[in-house]
Amino acid sequence: MYARTIRDWPKRVCFGPGSVKELPRLLNEIGAHRAAVVCGRSVASGPILASVKAALGAHCAGVYDAVPAHTPYRSVQEAAAKVKEFTADCVVSVGGGSAIDAGKGVVLLAATGGEFAPYTIEYGTKGSMERAPLPPSPIKHIAVPTTAGSASDVMPTAAIRDPGAGRKMLFWDERIVPEATVLDPRLAVYAGRQLTAATGMTALARAIESLYSKHRHPISTGLALHAARLLHTALPRSVEAPMDLAARADCLMASLMSGTAAINAMVSLVHAIGHVVGGKYGLQHGISHGILLAAALRRLLPAIGNDAHFVQEALGCSPDATAEDAANAMEELLRRLPLPQRLSEVGVKDEDLPGIAAATMDDYMMANIPTPISVGEVEALLRSAI
Repeated sequence: MYARTIRDWPKRVCFGPGSVKELPRLLNEIGAHRAAVVCGRSVASGPILASVKAALGAHCAGVYDAVPAHTPYRSVQEAAAKVKEFTADCVVSVGGGSAIDAGKGVVLLAATGGEFAPYTIEYGTKGSMERAPLPPSPIKHIAVPTTAGSASDVMPTAAIRDPGAGRKMLFWDERIVPEATVLDPRLAVYAGRQLTAATGMTALARAIESLYSKHRHPISTGLALHAARLLHTALPRSVEAPMDLAARADCLMASLMSGTAAINAMVSLVHAIGHVVGGKYGLQHGISHGILLAAALRRLLPAIGNDAHFVQEALGCSPDATAEDAANAMEELLRRLPLPQRLSEVGVKDEDLPGIAAATMDDYMMANIPTPISVGEVEALLRSAI
């Protein structure tokens, strides 16, 4: 045993059907009065934005509705300019991870006077981080996630794409955790079947990798375990019966719990491979995670000894189950979802695998793997999923 710190934790969490109506109360609690809504076109074109604006009422100062996927820096600058034009003192980000990270970007720009460079993460050896601490921001932030996947609403991280430099700017600071998050399943029912499945697998991958992380501890394990339990049942139900508010609510809460677990215990192999194949093939994280989780369980679950029973229980296995049983259960779950089942289905070729394996070994997430693994073993794992 050795000393640990529970480092990151959500702030206010308002949840349940109709909880979007609590936005005025939350604004009052955090000392804000004028809210600028930040979202993407899909949210703005449907009933979600109307529900948020109706809930805010006179507190709604304006809307910026042009956040694209992957949160490009230009859109963050545009959103920040609109927030200033609206004389807003709070951003209400509505949507998935891209919209929420845009809201975080607005908070960052307001805190730094428009300067990002000193506050981006520079990874040192073994996954350590170097960056300047973020100053306080005059802009508050409330997140309203409409998908159950990113957990950006409760995590101290953000990714903002800089197309000019061809890279993502990464941030990690407790000051960018939104002051509140609203988990309203009535807003999540508009996510389509594939989006629901892919974002849900993102959350499940965080939970599973937190359970076998080298840095796991009782709090992260408790959160990750129940998140995985909920997703195992509620994710396929959300796909099969999209208007099931109980299933949608379970997925939203599970996403939050998986994010809190992962930001404290950290993730490893599946996410590291996902970074490589996601960038190379333009995949949503949940697609690559879903394909790779079973193979990762076969390789990594035996490394955590008796703690493996947490993963096996979460996936509905019997008390005497093995790593193979857990992997089979994961494959069975994936078959119930409208997602690719094999890497070959998303364009990965046999000749690509050595390069993917080599790049995976250099990913900073590999510092959290529960047992040493060679580049050859990573390549073999990839071949088992092709």
